[in-house]
Amino acid sequence: MCDDVQTIKCPYCEGEISSDAKKCMHCGEWIQTIPQELDKFNWGAFLLNWIWGIMHKKYITLLYFPSLLIPVIGPLAVSIWFGIKGNEWAWMSKTWSSVDDFNESQQNWVRLWFILMIYGFGISFSTFVFLVFLGLISVASGI
Repeated sequence: MCDDVQTIKCPYCEGEISSDAKKCMHCGEWIQTIPQELDKFNWGAFLLNWIWGIMHKKYITLLYFPSLLIPVIGPLAVSIWFGIKGNEWAWMSKTWSSVDDFNESQQNWVRLWFILMIYGFGISFSTFVFLVFLGLISVASGI
């Protein structure tokens, strides 16, 4: 390689590659370049799995749907897998300006989940109250 380009060894095949390479030119493996402080669980990927995956161009998260064939265990296991791999996938999905920018974006996914849950509970409760009210009216009128 050129003298002015820094090189590292591929962690998979030990081939010499550029230090800023994302993929090894010898073995074809993707080089994990995730900062150490991002080596943690991604709650956005866990909670909003397939939606989060589409937005981060990780279509493997669509495996959530076939996992529904195994009640409870399937979706939970797949969601945990997404939470574990989420930061790595999201970091590699685009160029982030900083780790703080990345963390803020991932925290917004958790905030979105909370908003959707509150909205869903509100609609469910309103529907329940409405149906109970209709039931009381029908009982009172003798229907």
